[in-house]
Amino acid sequence: MLRVLLFPFLFATAFLQAQTAKLDLLNSVQVQGFVSDSLTGKPVYDCLVEYYTIEGQRKAVSSVNEDGRYSMFIPVGKPFELRITKENGYCEMRRNVEAVPFGVKEFRKDLYLQPHALHP
Repeated sequence: MLRVLLFPFLFATAFLQAQTAKLDLLNSVQVQGFVSDSLTGKPVYDCLVEYYTIEGQRKAVSSVNEDGRYSMFIPVGKPFELRITKENGYCEMRRNVEAVPFGVKEFRKDLYLQPHALHP
């Protein structure tokens, strides 16, 4: 008897989780771009781009490939911050970004790192 009652509950729970995941994907945008040296324009690779909410919570991290490209999915409709905090030879970078409007599927945000020599 308990199995008969438990099965519909488990099915409903799994269905709601799947619908929530679909809704999250529909309300997300792919943020992508390049990380470059601000002086030379050459790609800076093998570092991490971090996505933070305006409240300061880290929600996602993307590694930068050998071409200097990063990519991640974030929620639309909310302003956010991108950070690169630990990269040898470069200063920490923090960029506030306006909210990406609903309906946008891809958003490009190139990032430029300043060499330590340019930043006291």
